[in-house]
Amino acid sequence: MSIASNGADGMEVQESLRGRVGDGTDAPITEPPRPFASSNRSSEGPSSLSRKYSKMQSVRFTADAEFSDNVNDLIDHEDPRGKTVARRLVETMLQNFKWYAPNQDKVRDDPNAPSLSKAWAYYEHITLARHFVGIQTADHAMERAEPGQKDDPDKGITTELYSPWKTPESELNQWGLGVGAYFTTLRAMAIIMLIAGLINIVNIRYYASNEYSGSREDTDLAKTLWGSAICTDTEWVACADCESKDWSKEAERFASPTDTGLDFKFVERNLCEGANLNQGIVNWSTAVALTIMIGLLGKYLTLREIVFDEDKLTSTDYSVVVKNPPPDALDPDEWNTFFSQFAEKQVTFVTIALNNDQLVRKLVNRRTFRDRLRKRFLPKGFDLDTEDENSVRMEVARIVREREEEPQGCFGKILGCTIMPILHVFGMFLPPEKLVDRLYTHEEEIRELQNEKYDAAEVFVTFETEAGQRNALTALAASKMDYMMNRTHNVAPNTVFQDRVLKVEEPTEPDAVRWLDLGVGFRSKIMIRAINLAVTVALISAAAAITSRVRRGFGPAFSGPVITIMNTLVPLIVKILMIFERHATEGGWQRSLYLKITLFRWVNTAIILMLITPFTSKIDFKRSDVLPVVNSILWSEMWLSPTLRLLDIVSNFRKHFMAPRAQTQEDMNSNFQGTVYFLGERYTDFTKVLFVCFFYSALHPATFFYGYLILMIQYFTDKYCLMRIWYLAPLIGKEVSVFSRRYFFSAALLAMAIASSFVYAHFPYDNVCETTTVFEGGTFEVMNQKGAEFNVTVEQGLQFQYCSQRFTETENFAFPASPNWQPDGLEWMTNSQETLVTLYGWTTVAMLVGFVSYLFGGAIKNFFVGIFKGIYEPTGTDQRIDFSTDQEVYAYIPQIRRGGYAFPFLACDVDGVDDDLIGWTDKHNPRDFHNIIYDMPYDGMKRQRGEEAKLEDSASNQETKSKRRPIFSIVKHWDPEWAKNEK
Repeated sequence: MSIASNGADGMEVQESLRGRVGDGTDAPITEPPRPFASSNRSSEGPSSLSRKYSKMQSVRFTADAEFSDNVNDLIDHEDPRGKTVARRLVETMLQNFKWYAPNQDKVRDDPNAPSLSKAWAYYEHITLARHFVGIQTADHAMERAEPGQKDDPDKGITTELYSPWKTPESELNQWGLGVGAYFTTLRAMAIIMLIAGLINIVNIRYYASNEYSGSREDTDLAKTLWGSAICTDTEWVACADCESKDWSKEAERFASPTDTGLDFKFVERNLCEGANLNQGIVNWSTAVALTIMIGLLGKYLTLREIVFDEDKLTSTDYSVVVKNPPPDALDPDEWNTFFSQFAEKQVTFVTIALNNDQLVRKLVNRRTFRDRLRKRFLPKGFDLDTEDENSVRMEVARIVREREEEPQGCFGKILGCTIMPILHVFGMFLPPEKLVDRLYTHEEEIRELQNEKYDAAEVFVTFETEAGQRNALTALAASKMDYMMNRTHNVAPNTVFQDRVLKVEEPTEPDAVRWLDLGVGFRSKIMIRAINLAVTVALISAAAAITSRVRRGFGPAFSGPVITIMNTLVPLIVKILMIFERHATEGGWQRSLYLKITLFRWVNTAIILMLITPFTSKIDFKRSDVLPVVNSILWSEMWLSPTLRLLDIVSNFRKHFMAPRAQTQEDMNSNFQGTVYFLGERYTDFTKVLFVCFFYSALHPATFFYGYLILMIQYFTDKYCLMRIWYLAPLIGKEVSVFSRRYFFSAALLAMAIASSFVYAHFPYDNVCETTTVFEGGTFEVMNQKGAEFNVTVEQGLQFQYCSQRFTETENFAFPASPNWQPDGLEWMTNSQETLVTLYGWTTVAMLVGFVSYLFGGAIKNFFVGIFKGIYEPTGTDQRIDFSTDQEVYAYIPQIRRGGYAFPFLACDVDGVDDDLIGWTDKHNPRDFHNIIYDMPYDGMKRQRGEEAKLEDSASNQETKSKRRPIFSIVKHWDPEWAKNEK
């Protein structure tokens, strides 16, 4: 197989992290964006902003014929000045070189040959977001263009790419409320970090002064660390009871006299005073200020979300979802009748989602297996629909023999023995013999699954007005006890459906419903999530053990790179684990991913470093000690991480190496799909920086300025990537944003307070305390534990003794930080330090109580109140706009999106449903082409693919006539009277 022929598979490797179809042998199901579409409700010219946003959400792989004419029109009408720099470079220079584009000669001779110009036009007009020039929406926002929108200067219709530099932040909501909230939060937190840094200038100046640590001119300490608590002012003191085992991890700070007649040892003592009240109160004030500012930011974002929700009506504003429908409640008319009692006007749409996820997964897999065989292996003209299984297997066997006769290179043999078998398990890069085996195995399984009985999993009901939805949610707000124990006697009789108390909620947006996961049981979901969380915790433990062993075995200089490697590899493992998790919504999936990656990166980046560094090296200045490593991590986050995102190595390899070698336009376009990104992971990188800066702020107050610079660079880098590199992800609401600021921002603040209180309590980090015994002083020849001999001079003064300054080594649980934990006779804190530690210690107690109350108080209250009483509080105001007149909303149509396909697979009978309610229209193929319910015949099938649909035979009526339960989800639409008259 040529390199080019693997294009789609390569994307599937990348996209397989989004979800899966079936068991371990099935190919991955992904959740790419929604496709290029047109709407029957749209008028000529630019259409509704929000409708175009939803429709922009996915043009992936497209057939040669499908976009060929369209792309030619785009090239003919586009403004050359609007091309990206990379495209101009390719078209004007690179494609003329044989080493870059080996097949370019074919383009000149054959107009149908794959063209890089067409592929780049596809990328800029289909994959990337564009907007109309000079046209704005009613609220003065840029009017977003649909993918493939052709420029027509004569009619005043021109489009251009969104500018990463000129596009205002308010426009970023067009990528979804979650994306807009991410950038707003990123910028606001950068400003907050700058303010915190300005507050800490006093501490930075003190730590950089001679008063704290003497002159640092003669040390090799980096100047960026001069404002930190690193102590270079030390002296050797005599210690009567110090033992080498207490300094086994800091061999250079302990020495024994070479004269065996002396009964004392020598240890290095820190002379820096970094825990005075004057310095600590600045950090304490910073923690208080951060708490206030982040709290105000949360309030602002909440109000902003409410305003956005009021300004932009979505499907969820008109709809409710029934989470516990009766298993056999499969008649949409019956659901319509029940919910019509709450409707201000009428019920407009009902979707009954069945627990048929295994059947649908198998059908999607079968479709992809057939397409892979047809497109990549079988000869042109070989028809899988007319040939029997034996003929297909014979043809595949012939192809395999021909491939085996071709010489295979050493690299190919290595891949075939190592990586490829693993990828085959996940359904990727399958050879033809495996594809055909899986194809017919799936067909047998599908026939069995078609005879299974399927129940209603969830029911989505869409009203004509917002008032209808609110009336239903208010009337059906039952307590947990009522719907869990089905206490029909405890609710109003008109709210009982088929002798069942319903659990009714406001749903997520149609685009964010994970239809294949709705039928998975609660216990299965919880079990898989618990297992994944346990594996994540195990990975954290393994990372800590590996880092610690590397530090002991190879030296501390190697621990930093190990931490970086772990931060890269483990999130990939977590994403693979997420393949097996089932979530009803995309927002829930993203939150779970966010939780696991953030948990690992926080511990691996900040906490493990503090734990594995010897106690007396906490404020040392060797390159392997805490603060130099933290400094290097922050510098890396400042330039390396954004550079790697901008370089976009994998995607550019596909564009500039694989694409020029593609044999077809389809394969070439497949390399211009944009880079997969996860909003949850972007928040993870963001909060990781916050956590590191907060956690080490007492020792390195300049981290706040680092944080400001990193977050601002991240803001502009991610904004550029959003408009020039990333593909359009599914619509994500406010779930991840709320989850982040509610839990992780609060946890970072609490961690800052706790870490700072113990940092000040542990000063001066040398584990020695004064005694009342006088030492005469002198110069002594000594040897440290590494065998190095040298002379130390000790001034006359008090002798010292060993005292552990680490509270974790006390007999009792030492929380909060307090001077009272110092052992009697072994006190090391100054009076000023004791005052500071007492203040900070009790502050952490107050913050902990507030943290728990904030995070869990409301949830616990609602939980217990909800046990006995239904809770529903409407937000925003009713906009008095009917569903059927709103061009920005769609119905809940079960559809499965798969990497490698321009349009989703429909998984229900949509005869009689308008295209604009589905959310997309394929101009080149009928809807039946994308509907998997026609892929294999079954008992009670209403019609075959391509047959004329009889609208009087709805899905529900057809299944009733067949005297069997439906095997696919059911949808039904009721037009309002005015719409019927128009039709």
